[in-house]
Amino acid sequence: MVHIPDYLVDKRLSVKRKDYQSYIEHFMNDKKPYLKPCFTLQEMASMTGINVPALSAFINQAHQMNFNEFVNMYRVNYFKSLLELPEYHHWTLEAVAYKAGFNSRTTFIRSFTRCCGCTPREYFKLLRVHNKCNCCRRMLL
Repeated sequence: MVHIPDYLVDKRLSVKRKDYQSYIEHFMNDKKPYLKPCFTLQEMASMTGINVPALSAFINQAHQMNFNEFVNMYRVNYFKSLLELPEYHHWTLEAVAYKAGFNSRTTFIRSFTRCCGCTPREYFKLLRVHNKCNCCRRMLL
């Protein structure tokens, strides 16, 4: 369980610290706030009702990453899910990345490579040829 100091937790919040994980996961999956290119920690705190220090501490401790890395992880996964849909097969990888909430090509490539262990182009080629990612030895999506 992630330890968040009492002084960081808003006492009026109906979500208990132990429930942060499922609450944040549902929030990210249901609301998809990461699709907004300039989504911030302050916006997420406001939308979830978790104060900024507690939310930041939770993400850092539970996921061993900062807020931007956390949001970009969701964007990468969304990007990968879009590549599975036939209507995106004619789009460029960069266009799909922008659709997934990225606003920088460099950030997209860096985040994708960090999350998946291969570049977006390598992933796309492997997806089309083998439906398997040889660089990380696992099935794609």
